[in-house]
Amino acid sequence: MADVPDAVVFDAEPLVAYFCDEPGSDTVETYVDAVEGRADGYISAVTLAEVHYVVRAIGGDDRADAVIEVLDESGIQRVDTAETWRRAAEFKYRRSPVLGDAFALATAAQTDATLLVGVDDDYDDVTEVPTVRFRAESV
Repeated sequence: MADVPDAVVFDAEPLVAYFCDEPGSDTVETYVDAVEGRADGYISAVTLAEVHYVVRAIGGDDRADAVIEVLDESGIQRVDTAETWRRAAEFKYRRSPVLGDAFALATAAQTDATLLVGVDDDYDDVTEVPTVRFRAESV
């Protein structure tokens, strides 16, 4: 795997994979460890909501709350929608991704960071924001 960038934004799929021990979780762990070290890490408030409801569906309320607590303590900084809504709207208008992905893109643009994503095709043609996939196939 290539070096972890100095700043990374986490999309929901990599974090769900990490916390639910799915394929590619070891790659995501490298990025999480980097944020606990030298790299800056960010997550959109919308992505945080996505992670919570997906983990809740898989592991229940307590597990979802625990995941959010771990993220809060990890050094990954939440970027609120007040800071990114206009850019998210622009991404949604120009590229038509799902709204959560538009906010992830806007967060990466706002923080000048690389966006860590999964196999979601919303990111296939994105050139405005650097992206890196943590796995090549969905589970």
